[in-house]
Amino acid sequence: MNSAAETTGLPAAALVAGASSGIGAAVARRLAARGHAVSLVGRREAELKEVAESIRTGGGTALPLALDLAEPGAPAEAVAATAAALGPVGVLVCSAGAIRLAAIHETEERHWERQVRVNLTVPFLLAREVLPGMRERRHGWIVNIGSGVGSEVVPGSGGYGVSKHAVERLTELVHEENRDLGIRAATVAPGWVATRLAARPADLGVPEDEVLDAEDIADTVAWLLDRPARMSVGPLVRVEPTASRAAAGDAMTRHLTRARAGSAGPIAKESR
Repeated sequence: MNSAAETTGLPAAALVAGASSGIGAAVARRLAARGHAVSLVGRREAELKEVAESIRTGGGTALPLALDLAEPGAPAEAVAATAAALGPVGVLVCSAGAIRLAAIHETEERHWERQVRVNLTVPFLLAREVLPGMRERRHGWIVNIGSGVGSEVVPGSGGYGVSKHAVERLTELVHEENRDLGIRAATVAPGWVATRLAARPADLGVPEDEVLDAEDIADTVAWLLDRPARMSVGPLVRVEPTASRAAAGDAMTRHLTRARAGSAGPIAKESR
């Protein structure tokens, strides 16, 4: 295992946005198990503290930071607090997400702007904060958690699909602009993952064991970070369930159909 500390001699601080639950929490625990001191950023303070305690119980170092990253100045505050407490950020993982599924003509401006802010602008602002230090140290990893829907045209995916597609291009730009400075970037784009942000498998007649779980995505992030410095992977890494009926686009289409029939709950959620 080649952690940032082993490569640079500096503290291997990792910042995980959206670390209070789901994919973000799983990634944070996995990074801590790798030896990274981890900053856990999200809105839900109680849940962040629970994740931090689980990391500390396992012998790791965790700093919970209860911040709404969509607020002005919050990304810069998160990076500064992490650096002050844990050292320079060597790994940035953006897992915060907002989703409100609707056709374009049915999407309210405020909902569009919220999704673009959380899903795209927050990763941009965090990357902008950490990149100068990474470039100076000539080492770093930026991983954005995208979505399989970002690579497909799924009617009804609305601002979520657009923002997840855009974050793929953001990641590509970060990768190309910094690859010769020892900095690598990738978007991990999962298919259907069993988290509170997604539809419940039982509601769509899919067995739970056919759907990905958060640990699968944490495994993927850890695998990326373990690649030798000479190797570039991605910058788009698709991770889909094997079963076609659990594919992201198909699952979202069926979820939307069910919701429009009035048999499903709200399809507006945030994981931060």
